[in-house]
Amino acid sequence: MEQNPYLPAGDAQKVLWLENFDEKFLGYAKKFAFDKPTTDGVHNDRLAFSYSMLLVGGVKTYEHTCVKYKDAIKIGALTNLILEIPVFVAPVGAPIIAIAPGIFKRIAKLVTTIKNHPAYTETIGKDLGIIGSENLGKDNPDDLKVKLSVKESGGSIQLKYVKGDVDGIKLESKRGAETDFTLLDKISQTTFTDDRKMLVDGKPEIRQYRAWPILKDKVVGKISDVVSITVTPV
Repeated sequence: MEQNPYLPAGDAQKVLWLENFDEKFLGYAKKFAFDKPTTDGVHNDRLAFSYSMLLVGGVKTYEHTCVKYKDAIKIGALTNLILEIPVFVAPVGAPIIAIAPGIFKRIAKLVTTIKNHPAYTETIGKDLGIIGSENLGKDNPDDLKVKLSVKESGGSIQLKYVKGDVDGIKLESKRGAETDFTLLDKISQTTFTDDRKMLVDGKPEIRQYRAWPILKDKVVGKISDVVSITVTPV
């Protein structure tokens, strides 16, 4: 049976994967004759990548704050209140050691070395997270399921999913006081922007999303987990 890649597709999932690999790798270093500079290198790569994700998240939050500031001074209600100019504050915990590019290329070489070592076993591979799951592929359409991610950007909702073996998704939504999911759109792209106006002008609302896989113009597989986000008026 063909295996899926052991490394997750999403960056947030890569952070978790790298944390596990770093922690477990140290325990196997002696068995596979890896020296301290190698284990230190993996640890420093982990710290740097995790911090890079904090930076990206901080910048996105800062961008949203700047957009709200821009809109407020442009079309906000007349008031004597003086708005402070947003200032970006970098996340704490920046790594002390700078690293070279190519974290996951270095990891791939390490994984190859580990798997080619006489001491390697499947149990070790599963513990390190370097064995991919079985690829059910398009031969098993009933098992297809997409994973949605959602964020707010500039007053709109941005949805993403990994296309993988599907041709698209049937996207459904429920918001505010609505009790049922209804069709939002059928899309073949991996991103979708929900820029609908609020149900009640000026009132925050919770929006929930779920999706069915589409393969060869037919809805197949399993419905995704529901993702939700609170939308605030700009």
